[in-house]
Amino acid sequence: SLLLQRVISPTVRCNSFGDMAEAEQEGPKRSQAYPNPREGVAAEKLAMEERPAPDMHDIPLRQYLDTYVVPTLLPGMNAVAEERPENPVEWLAYFLLKNNPMG
Repeated sequence: SLLLQRVISPTVRCNSFGDMAEAEQEGPKRSQAYPNPREGVAAEKLAMEERPAPDMHDIPLRQYLDTYVVPTLLPGMNAVAEERPENPVEWLAYFLLKNNPMG
């Protein structure tokens, strides 16, 4: 069947009339990203190197807040909403100090 031929022989293709035609055997295609293949290999090697995680001062503000502030602040805000203390700012400050994961 046509499907079986495609699975067995991936070089088989249909032309515009639906007839089966053998595709020309091609070797692996070379990247056109870099005119010099050595530059491409060097760029790929550089991209694959492991780098240390960025410091908290090097990440975008939203990521900083989501990583270091929100995980403690949000439960504190929920607790303030549930407790409704007379001095909510002082209560929240105490909660944050008590639950600070960084010390």
